[in-house]
Amino acid sequence: MDLLQQLWAWLADPNVAYLLLVGGILAAVAAWSIPGTGLAEGLAVLMLGLAMIGLLRLPISAAGLLLILLGALLFLSEIYFQSGGYLGLSGALALGLGGLLLLPPGTGQRVAPVILIGTTLMAAATSFGLAILVRRIGRRPPLQTPERLIGAEGIAQTDLDPEGTVWVRGETWTARAAEGRIAAGDRVRVLAVHGLRLQVTRVERPSVPSPPPSPEASPPSSKPEGPTALGGGMAILLAVHWLSFLESGLPPGNRPLPTDPSLAMAHQLSEQLATRPAGEQMISTIPMALGWIAFGLLLAFLLLRLRGSQRVLRVFMFVLLGFVLFFSLRLLAVSLLGSVSPWVLTILAGLALGLMLWWRHRPGWVMLNFIGLLICSAAVVYLGHLWTPTATAVLLSVMMLYDVLAVYVSGHMRWLAEWALQERMPLMFWIPLDLSSSRSGSPALALGFGDAVLPAVLTLSSFRTHPTPWPAVGTLMGILLGYAVLVRGFLMKGKSHAGLPFLVGGALCGYGLGSLLERVLG
Repeated sequence: MDLLQQLWAWLADPNVAYLLLVGGILAAVAAWSIPGTGLAEGLAVLMLGLAMIGLLRLPISAAGLLLILLGALLFLSEIYFQSGGYLGLSGALALGLGGLLLLPPGTGQRVAPVILIGTTLMAAATSFGLAILVRRIGRRPPLQTPERLIGAEGIAQTDLDPEGTVWVRGETWTARAAEGRIAAGDRVRVLAVHGLRLQVTRVERPSVPSPPPSPEASPPSSKPEGPTALGGGMAILLAVHWLSFLESGLPPGNRPLPTDPSLAMAHQLSEQLATRPAGEQMISTIPMALGWIAFGLLLAFLLLRLRGSQRVLRVFMFVLLGFVLFFSLRLLAVSLLGSVSPWVLTILAGLALGLMLWWRHRPGWVMLNFIGLLICSAAVVYLGHLWTPTATAVLLSVMMLYDVLAVYVSGHMRWLAEWALQERMPLMFWIPLDLSSSRSGSPALALGFGDAVLPAVLTLSSFRTHPTPWPAVGTLMGILLGYAVLVRGFLMKGKSHAGLPFLVGGALCGYGLGSLLERVLG
């Protein structure tokens, strides 16, 4: 084999092609955010070109490429909206999910889990590093004297009636309208400078539409919590999917059954269920749904009526969550190592106990979300291997109705959430809207574990059973879209709402569209 053939074979390696693709995307994002250097542009073209050569020689899944494209768009969104790194983190997780689904099941090829974990962590660290850098630059004193702003044009951030704030030459200034009222979003021109206050007048809009302002000239959002809440929730949902797919060993390739005994049993039960008519599959989920509802009502009854039972309930929940945490760590170790010895299981059990005790004695949102991701991913893996997509759809519909009744009618779900926070039980994710002051009680967004787990079960179940990944990708896209509607339409108004109607509704619609696309594309 000559040198050229060795090069082609090297580029056709899935790990090399994926690394070149992700590296090219990150270089392209850097070139977009810092144009004119030439280095990032050239590196992006080189890496993306080599990645395309390798990808053309592989049985690539278009659905995996779609998720990688979503990751690139989320990175660009971080540049424009500045969510504090959350949107960039969501992009990093989307890149990881795209790598997991880049090669279809049954090909016997997959991107190595170590490569997926390394690239995801590197992209996430890059995102938060850039966010910190942007924040520090924004706190620096202005580099220009106020008098030089006379004649400059900018954009009104708030209504000037007669005073407000404007964005001029990359900085926010207090301004006063020379005459009349200036609405937020109107272009203004600086007439005079009085100390640190500008006197401005409205600039009449031209008759033809002007090009949109560049990212450097765009004023920051007056409500930065909007992009932060949106990006933070998306990062949580994508991280749950990422971990559950990684722990499942997807795509399975040459492994027809999971190596974990309990997971293999659930997989076999699911295959037996898939041979039954659709009506029997639907009915089979009703007992589990009713059991979960009964468990939730029992918890609410014990908390509201029997105050003396809270200590027993606290111990029970602590042991239950610790067991699920150990199960998740075991799945992750099996996925990375292939098999685990008894002494490794002992270490994992000690690690699970240590994480729970750490959270009990030194609670914080970072540890809470880390433990929550491990717990939720284990639940997604088990349920995703247990139920078929048809059965899962019925289960989600029943739980969606229960969530509406529990939040808006009986209200006991809110009592459970308050008890979980008071007793330091990891039952919900905590997304601070301001990372710099998250330890001092700044506003935060809470997302229940059930809201992250149940829709993801349909994603994993559909990917495991369908011949193509389109239904799974459609489900994931629907979940993200439903969450965006929930945040932008309801949560940012400062009120709590049931999340499952939006997330499950989006998941079911996305699953239907993905199944239709699967039939059309064959």
